[in-house]
This record gives sequence, C-alpha cells and structure tokens, in this order.
Amino acid sequence: MSEQDVKYEQKIENSDSSEAVLPDPDFSLDLIRNDLIPELLGDHEESILYWGGKALARKHTLSTVEETASFFYKAQWGVLKLVKEKKQQQIYELTGTRHTPERSYVSLECGFLAEQIQTRTGSLTEAAYEIQKHKPLTYEITVRWDKKDPVDPPENLSRKADKKKSRRGS
Repeated sequence: MSEQDVKYEQKIENSDSSEAVLPDPDFSLDLIRNDLIPELLGDHEESILYWGGKALARKHTLSTVEETASFFYKAQWGVLKLVKEKKQQQIYELTGTRHTPERSYVSLECGFLAEQIQTRTGSLTEAAYEIQKHKPLTYEITVRWDKKDPVDPPENLSRKADKKKSRRGS
C-alpha cells in the first residue's frame, strides 16, 4: 500500500460520514504516470517518455536554466538545480520528485531537458540519469552536446516540412 493510500484511508477513518472527501489532483497524476502509462507503453516506456519529453520541450521553449527549473517545479517533476557546467556538458541534480524506488526513472524529464538545451546550443544533445541517493530520491542528470553536430533550429524544421508538403501537393 502506497503512502498516498495510507493517507487517504486515515482521512476517511478520521472524518465523519457527512463530510465529503475532496478530490486529490495528485491521485490523478499518479494514476496516469504509475498505472496507465506503463500499461500502454510496456517495455518501451522509458524510450517513448524520453522522446515525449523532447516533444513537450518543443512546445514549451524556455530560455534559461532558471525558467527550466521553474517549469520542473510547476509540473511537479521535482526541484532541478544546475550543479556543474563544462564546455559541452551540464550536470543537474533533481530532487523532490513524485517517483518511488519501484518506479524511479526520469526519462520524460531527461528528454525535456535535452531538448531545451539542444534548442539553446544548436547542437545535438542527449541526457542520461543516475540515481545518486534513494532517501531522499536524488538523481544526477548529465546533459551532453557536440558543437560539431549542429541541428536545425525548430523554425527551420517547420519550414522544411512546409516545403515538402507544397512539393507533394504540386
């Protein structure tokens, strides 16, 4: 039984029967992330979530590390902190996530972070994570890019897609 289930049962036991049980928005998020998504994606869950994170980042382009950290907090992905920066690498610490030791991967978050940095650097970027501590659950996310491997800016990609569509339509 999860900690959330225990809290819910305690709330029910401690309330009188005339008191309404209030909806819990965290419960909905947990249902989707911990029950539904694994069921739908199966063995491909981590890789699909990574690419899903990249897609979300393209829809929510952020300009700074601070904006990205704020987005993580607002999305309830945890507290993101840049801890080390090198020429073509950044290392982040992610804490305070909603993950449990049983479901402890952060592929969605890694994909999101990789795409944000790829947009800023204009270079092919990848992110990977390691669990640093189990209590509290703490991740180290390493983001690397290669200046020798440039990518087209998102606006160029959409222009290329538009050109292909117009050529097909002719």
